[in-house]
Amino acid sequence: MKKICMLVVTGLMVGSASAQSSISLYGILDAGVTYTNRVDTRTQKGALVQFTSGSSQGSRWGLKGTEELGRGLKAIFTLENGFDVGTGELLQGGREFGRQAFVGLTGNWGGLTFGRQYDLIGDIFPAFAVGSNTPAGLLAWSLPAYAAGGYTLDNRVWGVQVDNTVKYESPSIAGFTVRGMYGFGNVAGSMGTDSSSNFAVSYDNGPLSAAIAYMSIHNATSSANSREFAAGAAYLIGNARLFGMISDVQLSSGTKPRATTYEAGVAYRVIPALSLAGGMHYQRRNNAVGSANQVTLSGDYFLSKRTDVYLVAALAQDHGFSAQAQAALGAPSGTDGQTAVRFGIRHKF
Repeated sequence: MKKICMLVVTGLMVGSASAQSSISLYGILDAGVTYTNRVDTRTQKGALVQFTSGSSQGSRWGLKGTEELGRGLKAIFTLENGFDVGTGELLQGGREFGRQAFVGLTGNWGGLTFGRQYDLIGDIFPAFAVGSNTPAGLLAWSLPAYAAGGYTLDNRVWGVQVDNTVKYESPSIAGFTVRGMYGFGNVAGSMGTDSSSNFAVSYDNGPLSAAIAYMSIHNATSSANSREFAAGAAYLIGNARLFGMISDVQLSSGTKPRATTYEAGVAYRVIPALSLAGGMHYQRRNNAVGSANQVTLSGDYFLSKRTDVYLVAALAQDHGFSAQAQAALGAPSGTDGQTAVRFGIRHKF
């Protein structure tokens, strides 16, 4: 911890000493209490009231740096740590900078970065998802995360980090941006093993934003590769934001498990300090695995530009598996339905 503090202080001193370089410290702390009904596990049965960190957004702190190299060229880096507010523990398997760790260059030609980075779907598609257009977070990503086959059919909308990547982002031309990413498997004798490739085209101009993407992962499981297609769009009308997306994920082995998820919603700014929002999910699966659906409602009140309190309610139904209303941090229901309600506070710095 002393080394981290020295790094922060040294970085800030360097940033203030030179007008051509800067380092900034940033972060998010998200904490709250979640009520979930119908919990049924080997050790628990009944309603569950729990303190959870990072349900709306993952709690984190990070450092971003920029150095002017001349002629429009910049060197950049990001180091980002994930942690649990309730326990102080490191997340992402205990990695010091498990959320992101990359370095690169940007210029008039675009940007090129190297390291542990979010996949492109995680970069772009939260703009079209219920979970990030509302404070619902993981309460609104339950169905995509728990499709047939578990996390291997995750639609990655919440942003999944990929190791050993090289990522390129083009400059915006008439609102269009092209991105590509390759994750090296680092396996001797095989370029393909454990590798991944990801491509996306996005459009952002005025009230309209949209994107399409493709991702391929070799050895997503011990016996299968995965591929994903995604498309989404959002549109601003006055104080309302309409958004929606479709994702389709499939494994290559056996019966080729597949999950297609549709989601749409609207967020409305009632007054500058208050936003109300709602959204719906529907997921269908092949191989006679039952479908799933969810309704999410939220209210978000901003105490300041950096601090807000929120209330989220989610009703999930899963006709193929035990419902689980909060992805990752929740507990499964003993039936095909589950309801969860969360009150939380979030601070950004």
